[in-house]
Amino acid sequence: MIKELEPFKFSTEIPLRWKDIDQFGHVNNANYLTLFEVARYYYCLEVNQWNWDQDKFIIASAHVDYLRPLFFPASAKIYLRIDDIGTKSFNFHYAITYLKNDVEKLAATGYSTQVMYDLELQKTISIPLRLIEKWKEFEKNIKFN
Repeated sequence: MIKELEPFKFSTEIPLRWKDIDQFGHVNNANYLTLFEVARYYYCLEVNQWNWDQDKFIIASAHVDYLRPLFFPASAKIYLRIDDIGTKSFNFHYAITYLKNDVEKLAATGYSTQVMYDLELQKTISIPLRLIEKWKEFEKNIKFN
């Protein structure tokens, strides 16, 4: 097991696509954010049974550390966890891995900051307690700001 993956309880596998590849023959750096986005969707769906009509967030910032390139054809495994919960914002932390010769390798790590948002009022809102309770139940060792 890769030491950096120990805090993660959630992961999802995403097949890489031909269109993800750039002129250098590996997954383009911008597509790592798409992998994060797809993993966020599945985390919200599976962990929170997220209702997108009721709960919305916007991305305030995103950060990626590229460690090794991803190559097509393959699948990437994206690990995701929530931490750093404030009153209106929270962070997703990510790790992207791939298999090479049946050994899991770390390709990238990163995080994004989400802010709960009311689209009608065009303003930030507090994180609903029911979401925080589900995160606490699933993550166990969650950090609050």
